Amino acid sequence: MPDRRVPSAPAAASAARLLLRRSSARTGLLASAAATVAVAVATVCLVLAWLSRAVSVAGDPPPPGVDPDEVADQVAAGAAALASASPALVVLVALLAGTAVAQLARLVAAAREHETATVRARGFSRAQAWTTDVAEGAVVALAGTVVGLVVAAGASAVAGAGALAGLAPWPWALALAVLLTVVFAVALRRGEGRRSSARTTRATTAAVVGVLLLATGLVVWQLPLSRSEGFDPIVAAAPAVVLSAGAVVALAVFGAVAVAWARPAASAPGLEPGYPARQVARRIPIFAVAVLLVALTVAQSVFTAAYGATWTAMTTDSAAVRAGADLRVDLTPQTATTALVAEAAAVPGIDAATGALVTGVEIGELDAQLVAVPETALDTVVTTAGGLVDPDALAADADGAVASEPVELGDAATAVRVTVEIAGQNGTNAIPVLLSAVLLDATGTPAVVTLTGEAPPTGQGLVSYTAQGELPDGTAPWRLLALLLGTPLTPVPPQVSVSIVSAEAVGGDALELEGTASLTNQTREAVLWLADGGEAGAGEDAPPVAAAVTTALAARLGIGLGDQLEFRYEGVGRRGTATIASLVDAVPGTAATLALFVPMQTLLTSQLQRGTSIVVPDSVWAAGDTASADGFSAALGDRPVATAAPGVTASIVGALVPGWWIATAGSALLSLVAALAIVQTLALARRRELGVLRAAGVTAGRQARMRAAELAVVFGAAVVLGGAAGVLVSVLIVPSLVRAVTPGILPLAGGVEISWPPLGIAVVGLVVGLAAIVGVAAAGVHRAARTATVGEESR
Repeated sequence: MPDRRVPSAPAAASAARLLLRRSSARTGLLASAAATVAVAVATVCLVLAWLSRAVSVAGDPPPPGVDPDEVADQVAAGAAALASASPALVVLVALLAGTAVAQLARLVAAAREHETATVRARGFSRAQAWTTDVAEGAVVALAGTVVGLVVAAGASAVAGAGALAGLAPWPWALALAVLLTVVFAVALRRGEGRRSSARTTRATTAAVVGVLLLATGLVVWQLPLSRSEGFDPIVAAAPAVVLSAGAVVALAVFGAVAVAWARPAASAPGLEPGYPARQVARRIPIFAVAVLLVALTVAQSVFTAAYGATWTAMTTDSAAVRAGADLRVDLTPQTATTALVAEAAAVPGIDAATGALVTGVEIGELDAQLVAVPETALDTVVTTAGGLVDPDALAADADGAVASEPVELGDAATAVRVTVEIAGQNGTNAIPVLLSAVLLDATGTPAVVTLTGEAPPTGQGLVSYTAQGELPDGTAPWRLLALLLGTPLTPVPPQVSVSIVSAEAVGGDALELEGTASLTNQTREAVLWLADGGEAGAGEDAPPVAAAVTTALAARLGIGLGDQLEFRYEGVGRRGTATIASLVDAVPGTAATLALFVPMQTLLTSQLQRGTSIVVPDSVWAAGDTASADGFSAALGDRPVATAAPGVTASIVGALVPGWWIATAGSALLSLVAALAIVQTLALARRRELGVLRAAGVTAGRQARMRAAELAVVFGAAVVLGGAAGVLVSVLIVPSLVRAVTPGILPLAGGVEISWPPLGIAVVGLVVGLAAIVGVAAAGVHRAARTATVGEESR
C-alpha cells in the first residue's frame, strides 16, 4: 500500500520538486526549528545590546569630585571586565539553542523516514543528501535570523534604546546562525543515515558525559584563579559547562527514577499509574531532550537568581568594608575638624557623621592599617557590610587596657575656663605658660582648643593664671579629654611647676579636675590633666589599648586573644601598644587583610599618655542615602566620595545581572518551543495507542487525563531536578565567577544568596508555559481518541 505521507508526484518529477514537497510535508517541525533560531538570535542581540548600552552610559554623570580622566579609566576597566564575562551568556544561549535545534532535526529525520527512503530509491546520492540538508538548514536559519533581528530591533526600540541598538550585534547573530545551520544539517543527516547502533550511541553518550564531568571539574578547579583582565576561556565556558553537567545529572536521575518506578507502578490494579509510568520508561530517549532542556532552563534560572543576589551582596559588602560607612571623604593631608563633621552631618539625606582615622602602621616588618572611629559611631555610622563587620567585636575591651572617661561639659557650655598656679623651681621665677584643651564633640571627633588669658606676672612664689577658650564649631554636648601645658620659646629652659586650681565649663557647671605637671630639664610640654584614671605621664609604661585585630594579621604574627603587639605610626615615628581584645574578619574602612581597629577615644588617650600631641582624624564618615554623595562632596570641598555601593567599574560589570535574566528569558522560550515540538511529535507517534485504548473501553476523557498526568509528571520532575541542579551549580561556581568578572571584590566577601522574587517569576512563567503545552497535548488526545480505531495508522 502506498505511503500517504509522501505526496504523489509525476514519474518525471525532478529531485528538487521531491525535496520541496518533502520539506513542505514537515512544515510544523521546520517552523519550530526556525522559531528556535529566531529566539536564540533575538536573545543574543538583546543581551549584547544591553551590555553595550551599559558601557556607553557608565560614568555619566561622573561621580562627585572625581577627575574625568579617572572616570574614563574606571569605565575602561569595567568595559574590559565586561568583555571577559559577556561571552559566557552567548555560549550558554548557543548551547541551549544548539541542543534544541539538534533534537528538532532528529525529529524531522524520524518523521520523514519514508520520504527519505523514497528519495534514495530515486538515486539520491550522499553528496546530494548533504547538500540538500545543509540548504534546508540554511533556509531555516536564515528565516529565523531575519525574524530574530526584527524582534531584537523592535524590543530595543520599545525599551527606548533605538532599533539600531538591537541590530548592532548582527555579526554575532550571523555567527550564531551559521553555527545552528551546521548543527541542524549534521543532526538531520545523522538522523537520516541511521548508521550508528544502539551500543555505539550509548558509548558515545557515555563519552560525552565523561568529558562534560571532567570539564566541570577543570572549571571548578581553575575558576577561582581567574581574574577580570581580558578574555578567559574558563570564565566564558564555566556557566555553560557546569549547567550542562548539572542538567545531565538531572536527566540521569530522571531516567533512573522513571525506570525504577515503572515496575511497582505496573503492579497496581487499573491503568493508572502503571500505563503512564511504563510509557515514560519505554520512551525515555524521546522525553530525554525535553527533560534536559527544561532542567537546564530551570537550573539557569536558579543560577541567574543566585548570581544576581550574590553579585549585589559581594560588591556592596566589599564597597561597604572599603568605605567603612555609607559615605566617606578622605581629607589627607588636611584633618577632619568638628566643624567639617557638623557641616557634613547637615547635608540633606545624611543621618549622622563622624571623624575617623585611617593610617598605616608598622608591626615588626609587616605593613598594616590602623582604623580608629569613635565608639559611639559604631552603632550610628559604621556599616556592618552585610554582617562582615561586627560592631560588638570592634568595641570589645581587655583587662588592663587603657581606660578613658572624658568629663561632660553640659549642653549649654560655650567655653572652657581653667585657673592654674605656677611656681618657679630651683630658685627661678615663674614664667608664662600656654594652656590648651583636647575636647570631643558629640560625634566623638576631637578638637584642640587654645586657652588664652592675661599674661601672668613673673616673680618668686606662686603665680595664678586664668585662661579660657571658646568651644569651636561642632556638635554639642562636648566633653573634656585632656588639658595640655606648654611654654613659649625662651633662651632659658623653663623650671616651673603648674597645678590646677579650678576649672569650669562656661555656661555649665564647675569641673572637678586635679592635675600637676612640671616643666624641667628642657621639657617644654606636658599633660596637665588626662581623663585616663590617673595614668597621665606614664610614658612607655602606659597600658596598651584594646584592639580588634583581623584573623589574617593575628595568624601572620602568631598571636591570639590577650597577646600584645607593638606598632609604629607610619611617617611620624610614634609608637603604641595594643592588646588583642577580639579577632575579626574585617576592619571597616580598609581593604587590607592586615589591619587593627581601636576606638578613637581610647587611642587618643593612649597617645596623650605617651606624649602631648594626638594623631587627628583624616576622613569624614557618614550614614545616610548614597544618593546624597553630591551634597556630601560639596560640603567637604568637592572631594571624591567613596560609598558603600559599587563604583563605576563594578556597576558596568553589574550589567551582567539583567543580561543573565534576558538570556534566561530567551532560554525559557527556547525550551518551550522545543518542548511543544517534541510533544506534538510524540503525539503523532502514539496515535495507534488511542485506537487500542478506545477498543479496550478507555474513554477519550480518560486518555486525555492520562496523557496530561504523564506529561505533567515528566515536566514537573524536570523542574524539580533542574532546581536542585541549579542550587548545586550556584554553590560550586557563583562566588568564584563573581570574583573572576568583577574587580575589587574583597577575599572575605562570599557566600551564595538567591534573589527569590525574580526566580519565582521565571519559574512560574516557565511552568505556566509547560502547563499550556500539557493542556494542548491533552486536548489533542481527547479529539483524536474520540474517532481513533485499531489499524487506523496502517490504512
